[in-house]
Amino acid sequence: MLKYVVPKPSRRSPVINRAYYQRTESIRKIVEGWIEQCEQLGVAECTIISLGCGFDPTYFRLATLRKNTQSATKLRYVDIDYPTLITERLYMVRNEDTLFDLLPDNASVDDVGSFVSDTYSCLGIDLRDLRQLESGLESAQVKKNGGRIPILVISEVVLAYLAPDESDALLQFFAGYSEATFILHEQCIPTFDEQDEDQNLHPFALTMFRHFERTMTPLKTLREYRSLYDQLDRFERLGWSKCDILNMNLVSDEIVLQSPEEHQRICSLEPFDEYDEQFWIGAYYFIAIATTGPKAEASTTPSQSPNVLRALGLLSKIQTWNSSNNLPEGSFASLSKTTSEPSAIPSQPIEWTAHNPIAGLEINRKGHTLSIMGDEAFIFGGFGLDPNDAVEDQRVFQQRSQQTRLGSMIQYNLVTGSSRTHPREEDGPAPRMHHSAATTLNGSAIYIYGGRDGPTKVHNDVWRYTAEGGWDPLWRARISQESDASCPKGLFKHTANMMTIAGRQMMVVFGGRVASGEANFQVFAFDLQEGQWGEFKWRSEQDKQKFGGVFSHSAVVTQDANHQECLLVVGGIRMSNEQVLNTVCQITLGVETEELPRYWVEAQALDIRASTGEPLKPRFGHSAVAVDSDRIWILGGVSSPGLLQWHETMVEIQPRRATFETLKPSCFRELVMVGHATALDARRQRIVGTGGGGTCFGFGAWWDASAWGIHIQAMIM
Repeated sequence: MLKYVVPKPSRRSPVINRAYYQRTESIRKIVEGWIEQCEQLGVAECTIISLGCGFDPTYFRLATLRKNTQSATKLRYVDIDYPTLITERLYMVRNEDTLFDLLPDNASVDDVGSFVSDTYSCLGIDLRDLRQLESGLESAQVKKNGGRIPILVISEVVLAYLAPDESDALLQFFAGYSEATFILHEQCIPTFDEQDEDQNLHPFALTMFRHFERTMTPLKTLREYRSLYDQLDRFERLGWSKCDILNMNLVSDEIVLQSPEEHQRICSLEPFDEYDEQFWIGAYYFIAIATTGPKAEASTTPSQSPNVLRALGLLSKIQTWNSSNNLPEGSFASLSKTTSEPSAIPSQPIEWTAHNPIAGLEINRKGHTLSIMGDEAFIFGGFGLDPNDAVEDQRVFQQRSQQTRLGSMIQYNLVTGSSRTHPREEDGPAPRMHHSAATTLNGSAIYIYGGRDGPTKVHNDVWRYTAEGGWDPLWRARISQESDASCPKGLFKHTANMMTIAGRQMMVVFGGRVASGEANFQVFAFDLQEGQWGEFKWRSEQDKQKFGGVFSHSAVVTQDANHQECLLVVGGIRMSNEQVLNTVCQITLGVETEELPRYWVEAQALDIRASTGEPLKPRFGHSAVAVDSDRIWILGGVSSPGLLQWHETMVEIQPRRATFETLKPSCFRELVMVGHATALDARRQRIVGTGGGGTCFGFGAWWDASAWGIHIQAMIM
């Protein structure tokens, strides 16, 4: 039916396509599940009311489906929007034969601006006029005193544009129907900083607010009802006895992408890599399912009350969520849930450096690398703004078209504060983002590998950079699936770390994605002495499937319980189901030298918890720095299904003690730290971070434009 209401589809970004798919598919499943419940209950008739319907084709899709089915339940469908839009909608329907043939023949009203019949009505009504609304619904045979007929009301991003008192009045109006279910899909503002909730908003929220205010369509209700809990209180106060609210990340996991087949189908449609934006969108939008039926699930439940949660297979899951605190704050809310305070995870105060370690230098880029050799910091590549472009302010930029992949190198002296930008050289590496950089153990050279320059263009090359000699191409290969299996086939969003294995210095590459978008399960190492790649084979296929196939994770070199070097891999996204991970695994590599060297890799999961028993929060797009052999700092990232809050931004993991603690920053609260880069400045005993940022739909981008530093010794142990 979509082709009739959207005659000329416009090309949109993949993340917009996914967001609309999740929205339309979730509403479709909820509507069909509600109808299915009505039929199973033997309901004689039921009614669906779509508020702010626009050109939504749901009625015509349902009419087509029900033409070929035998149902004892009569369905009445009512579309409502502004009179001008309804006039346009009816004009379109009457001029498209396929849609016109689906209109009922028994219309009591059939004019330019309205259509009323026994099974379908299209009404031009201002939703702020409740008298007109009630009169229009009565003309469509939807009456408050018309018996216990189940009613489903759908509102997709409609109430947000009304003033709070106007939208409240509308919700209270429909609460007057004895067997009503209300589906509300709107924006929310999950808490980013619990200590400064009003002022320290996440940049995604700031960008969204700014966009709607500029387009003269402000989100009026959102200022009043920000969180899921605000919405929950709102429904209860306005007369709804039951309400369950899920953010769209949960909706996607539990309703939309339940089957592996559907997940694989979506992944195969087009290249996709905007996971940070996708999960932010999922945290900032929600679906509420409210009913006017009784609160308790018991035998007293009227037979005329369809339970859409049961139809969706969510009833038992929600009961489990209600009895536990397993879901992150802000991703789920329910009137059935017993409110309890989440256990507080101990935190250690830390102090930032007294000054910006890279003062006066704006680093408007993300997906870059930061390396430190002695007193010099080197920032290479990434995706960001041309430094010559005019910008609006330090944090939010409207011109998304100005962003590009960068091939320049910024060199900064950490002692004198002097800096210079080396433009891309013709015989140097091509522009790229999400590549890796690893510094040799003696700090004399930086090795750059991989990265991408476009949706499907992935680099498969190794470059060495020294302060004295500049760039030196060490290894290049065409990306081919038929190439030597011991060599990578071009990777991005992987990690690379320098390690000593069997007495040889190697750059170990773990995880990442290949040009097709599939995950990399192999573990490669570039031998610095030989200038060649080799593959470390998994000792077990089970380990390969369990620990491989991740990207946007972090990896640092540390020591295991036997004081042997190993990789500590934290978080990331598992490609097979696109789930954000909270895992910590220890990757060990070795060589067996009998007749021929045999290179092997094995892994084990570490159960890392806070002293309260809380697990790590899932995250990706973060960075990690090994402060010492048993102190790993995790900085920034994106979480799911809930938002990564400010006080959870920095974490110290102690692998041998199997514990972690949050690090409580003292300032720089506006930093988000996603797509940023960090490095250990050992000479000055601090961690230095640069860049990072994100986007909010096509509304604009924001950047952590300044660099920052944290004194390691300033921690209170």
